[in-house]
Amino acid sequence: MWTAEAVLVCALTLLNRSERSFPQIHFVNEVPSDASAEAEAFTRINDRHIYLVTSSPLFQRLQRRADPCGDLNAVRKLASVLVHEDAHVSRAAGESEAYAAQLTTLTSLGAGPGTPVYSEVHRAMRHALARRRPEPVRILVVR
Repeated sequence: MWTAEAVLVCALTLLNRSERSFPQIHFVNEVPSDASAEAEAFTRINDRHIYLVTSSPLFQRLQRRADPCGDLNAVRKLASVLVHEDAHVSRAAGESEAYAAQLTTLTSLGAGPGTPVYSEVHRAMRHALARRRPEPVRILVVR
């Protein structure tokens, strides 16, 4: 089983970005009760960190492979999840903008409209936007 760090490197490499180009990334095993049970990652308001859920089916799928970078669609999805969460932290983006960044990333990585991973994220976006309450104003605290 690969380490969480090795899996993260696959996604960062695909994005051609370094870990330093993202807000600090923390690995967590459980989804908090106030996040979606299916969350693969999450952020917190007024918290400049990205939390990757290592128990998610996506992350587990990559950790259990003989080559964690070998499942290109799963790596694309994880890379797009990072971009989604980065949009929340770095630009105070709401869900619509974060999903737009995620879908754009998938397209740029060769998994655009019509691909299973794009369709999966698009369905998740429609579901999230349909059940959401008005988005709170995100205030970035710069220290």
